[in-house]
Amino acid sequence: MDRRWLPIAVAVVVLAASLVPGGGGGGTIGPVGVDKLLHVVGYAVLAAASLFALRSRTGRAMLAVGVVVTAFGGGVELLQGFVPGRGVSGLDLVADAVGAVAGVAAWRVFGPSSPPEDAGS
Repeated sequence: MDRRWLPIAVAVVVLAASLVPGGGGGGTIGPVGVDKLLHVVGYAVLAAASLFALRSRTGRAMLAVGVVVTAFGGGVELLQGFVPGRGVSGLDLVADAVGAVAGVAAWRVFGPSSPPEDAGS
């Protein structure tokens, strides 16, 4: 699969999981709800996948990805207001933003130090 499709695939999975009627992770792990951890992980993966697809380590690209991924989370939150058993949650949006920042930070620390060779993709 062309790497440019990866963030789209991740976004579709995040969107689909977020719009399941009555869904949401239950329970807690320590002081944090499982649903918040799922938000952080999902949006971290989305941010890292976006930077992987862009093949970029510039500050501008990382900032743009953080903002766009967080805005996507805001859009998903608004859509949840129309789904039975779901609702709009500011705390979920905060968890989305934390995940976006974590994904960008992980890319910054663990991503390649230079763009990979174009292998025909």
